[in-house]
Amino acid sequence: MKLTIDKNIEEIPYYPKAAMYGVGDGWVRLASNENPFPPSPFVLTDIIDALPNITRYPGGENELKEAIAKKYHATPNQIVLGNGSDELIEMALKAAKTSDRRTVIISQPSFAFYAISSKVYGYNLCKVPLGKQMEVDLKAILDAIDDQTRLIFLNNPLNPTGTIFQERDFITFLKEIPDEILIVVDEAYAEFVENKTFPNSCKYINEFPVLTLRTFSKAYALAGLRLGYGICEASLASYLERTRQPFSANTIALIAAKSALNDEEHLKRVLENNKKGKTYLYNAFSDLSIAYVPTEANYILFRVGRDAEGITRDLFEEKVLTRWMGAYDLPEYIRVSIGRMEENERFIEALKNIMQRRRAHTFTR
Repeated sequence: MKLTIDKNIEEIPYYPKAAMYGVGDGWVRLASNENPFPPSPFVLTDIIDALPNITRYPGGENELKEAIAKKYHATPNQIVLGNGSDELIEMALKAAKTSDRRTVIISQPSFAFYAISSKVYGYNLCKVPLGKQMEVDLKAILDAIDDQTRLIFLNNPLNPTGTIFQERDFITFLKEIPDEILIVVDEAYAEFVENKTFPNSCKYINEFPVLTLRTFSKAYALAGLRLGYGICEASLASYLERTRQPFSANTIALIAAKSALNDEEHLKRVLENNKKGKTYLYNAFSDLSIAYVPTEANYILFRVGRDAEGITRDLFEEKVLTRWMGAYDLPEYIRVSIGRMEENERFIEALKNIMQRRRAHTFTR
């Protein structure tokens, strides 16, 4: 092919999507941090009622913005919607683009789409290693800032580790940030957090250049409908809106999101099930003498050593999908989503058998 491609595009890292093709009944899907439970029953009812309206372009954005604003003590003009958080990440990169500041700072590892989208929009990347507890190292990020820095992506809880940074450290961090730098705080898993020191970053949107991202994909179980939202100062929201694709939030997603947001009892049940599943997996990993990273999300990162990729393949052969972390520079680790209890039990049983076979093979060689 004679068509030339920009170097930034050529250098984009492969985005490690989970293997889904051919995955049907009988599989345990614990690779993509999905909610294993269905959404609120009100969501399903309202979706059916809304189906006749799909002949028209989407409406209802204002109603959803009002509901989100009420939840976070904001105003509707401080809310921005997107086709998943991914679109909001791209909107931030487009709106913040300047000729004199061309660098994006990310933690390494962190959510892969930060690096991908930054490259697509022509930014240079500065990757900052994690702290000793596999958390976002805010002090190291501050040290990495220079006169080229334009955006900083903070993932809290951090994907793939599930760790968080604390509010007192976040406040100290914000006070050191130059006005020319946009701080994007991706809180996709915030609903699952139990630690009381977790900062609610949207409290700081009027005082600092902060864009908080949330999603309906995880705790609200609407991953297939692709709807995320941002919370920020009103003038920043208006600039973000100018970079957005028209009608990027579809009719069904808007209806479903509003219904999901209103059913707080269903959300409580989801979070309680996640807590029970987390405790079960912690105990199971301890029984198997497997090290894991304590999590504030709906997934757990655990270490099995140099055989991690092979163990992930073996789990796949048992129809259990997990995610090997080689693409995240953690080749000795696997990430597993917290599923239904029967899924967690099947995963642990498969992992236990695989570990026993591998240890027996090593011993007899």
